[in-house]
Amino acid sequence: MYSSTGPNHVHGYCFITSVDNQHTHMMTGTTSLGVIYGTTHVHCYQGTTTCDREHVHYYSGMTGPALYLPDGSHVHCHRGVTAIALQHTHCYRGNDCPSY
Repeated sequence: MYSSTGPNHVHGYCFITSVDNQHTHMMTGTTSLGVIYGTTHVHCYQGTTTCDREHVHYYSGMTGPALYLPDGSHVHCHRGVTAIALQHTHCYRGNDCPSY
């Protein structure tokens, strides 16, 4: 069952990292199923960025709570910092794809 008030769904996401050392990386993936968080829910996510300048960065995190949209769907905010690779990191921030 997919419900905007329940955790039984996932979200896709696609972000571009900050520019560091004169390059960026793409982050794409799918969140875990939701986890009840008070009166709302959050999702966990993890992955590896695209390869640029012959390296990747690993990342993981937990979304913010559900942000409801006028059409009844909702999104979650992702924000964080990638793991260090070649002596640098990248920041990222954005909303995932809507889910009902």
